[in-house]
Amino acid sequence: MKKLFLLISIFCLTQNIFSLEKSRNYSDTIAFIKTLDSNFAVEKLDTVEYKKQKYPIYKISYNPLKENKGKKYLIISGVHGNEPAPVYAIKDFLISLNKKDVKRNDLQIDFILIVNPFGFEFNQRYNGNNLDINRDMTNLKTREAQILVNNFKPKDYEKVFDFHEANASGFFLYCYGIKNKKISDNILKKLATNNVVFDSEYKDRILQAENGKLYVPFYASKYMKLKETVTTGIFYSSCKNSFTFETSKNINIEERKRIIKIILDYIIENA
Repeated sequence: MKKLFLLISIFCLTQNIFSLEKSRNYSDTIAFIKTLDSNFAVEKLDTVEYKKQKYPIYKISYNPLKENKGKKYLIISGVHGNEPAPVYAIKDFLISLNKKDVKRNDLQIDFILIVNPFGFEFNQRYNGNNLDINRDMTNLKTREAQILVNNFKPKDYEKVFDFHEANASGFFLYCYGIKNKKISDNILKKLATNNVVFDSEYKDRILQAENGKLYVPFYASKYMKLKETVTTGIFYSSCKNSFTFETSKNINIEERKRIIKIILDYIIENA
């Protein structure tokens, strides 16, 4: 009886996933990478396939350094398909960088713009197998998490910035331990001067945001590792600095994009 119930549940879930209608077009969204000039290098990492549709996933490197000399940062977005503002803001940011001279010759920034192409197209949090990539950085059941782990190793990056969105009253960021406090505070100060509204109510299990900062102590990261529910932010917390940013899905997308672009400008100029 239990097996029958499980089979029925899987069938219903599969029918639900594959009856979804597209909200966005992945190919159209990433088509701009073909226009990027010598400031960039673009590499196809792998392909994921759902519903007989193939989705190539790319690494976009800004100011690719010769012989890996200098600093390297990583910027991640599109882990959850129903969090579109970071994708669009970072796309606009990359296009703008394409037209400008490189200011920091010692800095390379790698971008993975859309980690979850299927979720992005169908505006759903999970991938095509209805799995949460952002809880799969230990078990690696999803191809998308495998691509992240295989191609973007923490030891290769000094700083990692992971962009998400939340059902919150305002903006907040995850600060992973004391080592990230100074940069977190500087980013929040920058946002405050630009009239960004912060969240002080959002709760993540027992942790709560306060004035735009959700502080994650060492024991909380350790707990998630033991429970094998490691997020992208926790996975990269072994870097010198790592952060997760959360814009509020309860405000209009143009304001969310504005907030993200302020952070991106700070990263490339000051971080």
